[in-house]
Order: sequence, then structure tokens, then C-alpha cells
Amino acid sequence: MKLIKNALISAGEGNKTRTVDILFNEKILEISEQSISYKKAAEIINLRGNLLIPGCIDAHVHFNDPGFDFREDFLSGTTAAACGGITTIIDMPCTSTPPVTNKENLYEKLNAIQSKALVDFALWGGIRRNDFPLDKNMIKELWNEGVIGFKLYTISGMETFRALSYEDIKKVLSELPEILFGFHAEDKKIINDAIKSLSKEELKFPENCIKTRPIEAEIEAVKKILETAKNNKIHFVHISSRKAAEFIRKAKKKMDVTFETCPHFLQFTVDDLPGLKGRIKTVPVVKYNEDKRFLRSCLKNGFIDFITTDHAGCNYKKEKEFRDFSRVYNGIPGIELMIPYLFSEFYLKEKVPLGTMIKLTSKNLIKAACRLAPMRISRLLT
Repeated sequence: MKLIKNALISAGEGNKTRTVDILFNEKILEISEQSISYKKAAEIINLRGNLLIPGCIDAHVHFNDPGFDFREDFLSGTTAAACGGITTIIDMPCTSTPPVTNKENLYEKLNAIQSKALVDFALWGGIRRNDFPLDKNMIKELWNEGVIGFKLYTISGMETFRALSYEDIKKVLSELPEILFGFHAEDKKIINDAIKSLSKEELKFPENCIKTRPIEAEIEAVKKILETAKNNKIHFVHISSRKAAEFIRKAKKKMDVTFETCPHFLQFTVDDLPGLKGRIKTVPVVKYNEDKRFLRSCLKNGFIDFITTDHAGCNYKKEKEFRDFSRVYNGIPGIELMIPYLFSEFYLKEKVPLGTMIKLTSKNLIKAACRLAPMRISRLLT
């Protein structure tokens, strides 16, 4: 039994707060604005009016376990999560061997990671071109085992998790209407044409990275997916541009669609690439000031559904320190810093209401998960 004294917590919408004592063991037993006296408490923590928020959720991480644990494993990833106030993560299906694309692979992954996890977790399943012609029963079986949804790519550099064409996506959406789908949305043809337009020498420079992943690629993929989806539940991961976000916002009025963005799109732009180099190289790549400003305004106005890190650690010296920017690994860590960054930058500096911050970092995701897949999120509620 533990007792937290004098904690400042949210009292609902906006910036309403109250100071309380909280008695708990594995679950919260009592919250009171009156002083709780409990002599048997093993530990008493006096917060002296400091802020206490719900455990946060990161719904988009790549912890590389099993198979790519030379970069990171579930122990190091969940340790960083716990240190950063993240109490639940949802791991992507593609950066592990085997990928989580069927029931057998799911249980092989679970056997590898369960003993290492220091925080609660759920898993995304995946649908990849490698498994076509698609076995619907295999997908439904994996869905029934409890994955939170299915990740699909419109472009992929992973041979073990190849991207789907728009025709493939149309088929999947029509045949599996009950399932939640998460999309990495960037148009393959636009990107490949953009890369071909640059010389090998030009590709070496970080300032040209944006030319290889132009904004138009994200816009085109988002538009085509929205046109294809009708009664499906759609989520767009790591949205990085103003126009793509605007299309999704309009679509929200008539269909079941959500989207996330990441701290690096809220803080950095292409102007930072020459200086920070591989430290902020991701796909999608960071965009322009107008995109950054718009995404920040979406956060402040509550239009973004939630924030994720797209955390993808690597061996920095072996995968990031190249003069040739085209060889730099496309991923950055961030799970330990997301909550300190968001609350420092937006709650304290930008005066975003506490209620909005809690929605972005936990409440919205729990509500969405309970609505879309209640059996799959029970872990979050216990």
C-alpha cells in the first residue's frame, strides 16, 4: 500500500485542477481532496502540489525484438518508456523476425518479449505483399488473438514486409470491413520518381532528403486511401504535412478515421537537417515551417487524435554516422523524451490546457481502442 500526498491532478476539461491524496496498491483505492491518513502505507510520497498525470501511451514504437535486437530489445525499449512516463506501448509488426503477420508468429514474438517488458504492451498485426494471395482466415485468426489493428505500407524498404499496391489495399478493405487498419501513407511512384531525378552525389546531402520524400507523396497516398475506404476504420500514422492533415480532418466528418503525428514533426523542419543530420532522419522526413506550424496548431486545438514517437532505435555509430546521407538509417528514438517535451513545449510554454494534453497522451487512445476493439485494450484498463 502506498500513499501519494498533495498531488495536482486534472479535474476534467480545460485547465481545471484539484489537489488530492491518492491511496493505491496495484490499483487506485481512493482519491480524496481531504487528507488521507493511512499508517500502514509502505511508502508516502509527498508531491507538494506538483502535477500528476495518468500513465501515458505510445501507440507507435519499433522495439526490434526478436530479430533486430542488435539495435534494441524489449527490455531497453520498455525501460526508456518507463523512465519517460509511458506505461503502455503498442509495438509495430514489421521490425521483428518473424513479423507479426499470423498467429504462429504472434506467439513466437510474445514468447521472446513477455519476460522483458517493464510496462504494459499491445501489438499491431501486419498485412504485407509477401503473403498474397491473401488468406482472410489467417488475418481474422490473428485479429481474434488480440492484435490492436493491422499496419499496412504503401511503400516499404523492407524485403520481409513489402508494401501493398492501391489495388491490394482496396481488396483488403473490402474483404475485412471489421478490422482497424493503420497506414504508412506515402506514394511509392512519386518517391521512386523523385529519387531517380537526383544524382548519386545529390543524394548524399541531407538538405536533399526532402526531395526524395516530397510532400506530394504523403498527400497522394492519403487521398487514395480515403477514396478507397468507405465503412472501414482507418488510422494514419506519423502524418507530417499540412495538406495531408487537412484532408484527414475533412474526412473525419463523414468516415471513421484518425491520425497521429510525432514530436519531431512538431519541432524540426528541413532547415534542421544539415545541422542535425542523421539525428532527425526519419521516413516520412520532417517538412517545412508551414507544416510544422499547422501541426502545432492542430495539437493546440485538439484536432490531432494523439501523439506517438515512431520510436526506432539503432546502433548510432554503425547506422547513423555516414557522410553519405542516403546510407543513414531511417529512424530515431524518442520514447523517453516525448512526455517531458510535450508538457514542456505545449502545457508550460504554449499554455495548452491540461485536459487537452491528457487526451493527446492517453485518454483519446483508450477511448478509440475501447470503441474499435474493446477486448484488445483490456490490458490498458487493468
